[in-house]
Amino acid sequence: MSTIISEKQRQVYDFIVKFVKTEGHSPMIRDIARHFGFSSPATVHKYLVALEAAGMIVRGKRNALVQLLPEEHNSEAIDIPLLGKIAAGRPIDVIAQEELVSIPKEMLGRSRTYALRVVGDSMIDEHIADGDLIVVEHCQQAQNGQTIVALVDDNSATVKKIFYEKGQVRLQPANSKYQPMMLNPNQVKVQGRVIGVMRRYN
Repeated sequence: MSTIISEKQRQVYDFIVKFVKTEGHSPMIRDIARHFGFSSPATVHKYLVALEAAGMIVRGKRNALVQLLPEEHNSEAIDIPLLGKIAAGRPIDVIAQEELVSIPKEMLGRSRTYALRVVGDSMIDEHIADGDLIVVEHCQQAQNGQTIVALVDDNSATVKKIFYEKGQVRLQPANSKYQPMMLNPNQVKVQGRVIGVMRRYN
């Protein structure tokens, strides 16, 4: 059975990678709990079990260090289309472009799956940064609070959280520097749901 990495699991993994890069060793369970405000080591354990099942880490015993697995030992890769750039900021014109990128097989969505390159920092608090690749599962409807790709006024695209309220659609950034976009429902077409984020660490 395929394992799909959730956004929160990706955040925990990103923290581990960053910790290794800055500290020179992997974090202990208490380090992860402190960073995310988890009150119980059992909560950390739940995330680490999921990441280990995905072939991304090896857990130590008790409070022992978490070991990152080399990329070549991670899950089998599969190619999906990279369709261009998406704005994490003000919407930008849709850029027609297509090439292939490889993702772990477990990140493949249940419907047509593709990738987009993020431009801007409006979703940084959701750990979606400028230059990241987002993995998108095609859909035309979304639930409140989901991170989605939207086409605005049929000619510009953006990635935001979506909320339906009082006859309007609110496209909410995850960065206090940006204001939400309040739009009429006929101005917004959901293009897909963000199911993963990929980032290269230099």
